[in-house]
Amino acid sequence: MLVDMHVIVWTPPAVSYARFRRLAQTGVMKMVDTRFWMSIVAITAIGTLGSVLFKYGTNAFGTLTLDRLLRFDFSKASVLGLALFSFGAAAALLGGYLLRDASFAAEFLFYPAIFLALAMLFVSRFLIGIPLSVTGLGRLNALLTVISIVTTTVASALIFKEAFSVRVILGFLLGMASILLIGEM
Repeated sequence: MLVDMHVIVWTPPAVSYARFRRLAQTGVMKMVDTRFWMSIVAITAIGTLGSVLFKYGTNAFGTLTLDRLLRFDFSKASVLGLALFSFGAAAALLGGYLLRDASFAAEFLFYPAIFLALAMLFVSRFLIGIPLSVTGLGRLNALLTVISIVTTTVASALIFKEAFSVRVILGFLLGMASILLIGEM
């Protein structure tokens, strides 16, 4: 860790990043990196808690529809609220954008592809309330996970030219079969 009077910068242990990437790309490296698994546990725990809270909140509103989610009643108070919300969002975006040189996290977050991807993920998570309002959290999560794995894999193969072994393709086919089993009411 490097310490300056005003800045503390964490530096990773002396590990060859080039070697790590080379092994990861060739598939030789086993996933035994503690930091990797700690981040997986944190992502899983936070995501699970978020999903449970989202289902709990969704249950409070009954059956949701797209029309209901998009309904907006115009009044003086709602227009003022929308203006303040828009101003706050614009201020947060500008502030984050201006922090790019001071923080790697801000630089990463406000990289156009990353920011757009996160906005798209937010919209998809917002819209998940519609099917979540009429089905169980576990069933919906399993269904969306499998569908997402299949569609993301196809997109990855088309866009990034990722190749998959016969074994992996068979796994995807099993996943698609599970969609039929999970999706049945």
